Amino acid sequence: MIPQTRAELLKIRSTRTTFGLALGLVVIVLLFVLLTALLSSVGDLSQKENQRSLFAIGSFGGVFAALAGIMLVTGEFRFGTIRPTFLFTPRRSVVLEAKVIASFLAGLAFAAIGEALSVGIGALILDERGIALALGSHDYELMTLGTLVGSALFGGIGVGVGMIVRNQVGAIIGLLAWGFVIENLLFAFLPGLGRLTPGQAQNGFMGMTDAHLLGPAAGGAVLLAWTVGLCVAGAAITARRDVN
Repeated sequence: MIPQTRAELLKIRSTRTTFGLALGLVVIVLLFVLLTALLSSVGDLSQKENQRSLFAIGSFGGVFAALAGIMLVTGEFRFGTIRPTFLFTPRRSVVLEAKVIASFLAGLAFAAIGEALSVGIGALILDERGIALALGSHDYELMTLGTLVGSALFGGIGVGVGMIVRNQVGAIIGLLAWGFVIENLLFAFLPGLGRLTPGQAQNGFMGMTDAHLLGPAAGGAVLLAWTVGLCVAGAAITARRDVN
């Protein structure tokens, strides 16, 4: 397991895709933080919930962690390197577990980058505009825990989706469509169901206070269930499916 995990971490560290994802995360987080913090009125940004939303922009790290997990799997199917991988490690479950662990760690790294930028830059702009911070230490703790652990779990979700779908373009488009369109529609029109989706579960895990969201503990449990379910499904499908 340890050698295979090291190999998966090397794949993540040594590819330009990972650098591109990290750069994309920095650009997206900076863009949204600057637009929100500079264009919102002082009155709006003085409200606790609006500050929470500003600092929660770092949770975009979860999206990029999921993309990294998908690419870690689908890239091997796309370029045919999955064959020597499975020949070197015939137990496919070990390969999947190693990819999940590597994606967890990548998710933590993406989350740390996103959280540092959103909280650091956001707080700096609020200070420059003379806006007092309204969040307490418990709010920051929940937000940090939800961002870090949630993004790590999204890395595992990406691996599970990649094992199930295999096609890189289809998996990426499906993930983005689900996260940015379907989840929001479900939460808007069927909040009781929508709050059980991975993205909204992470929002609850982070301590966001929309009336329809789950609490932090329940949100974390639902997100963990999604991760385990998709990884187990991916492992089962991969164990039975031939490699072309």
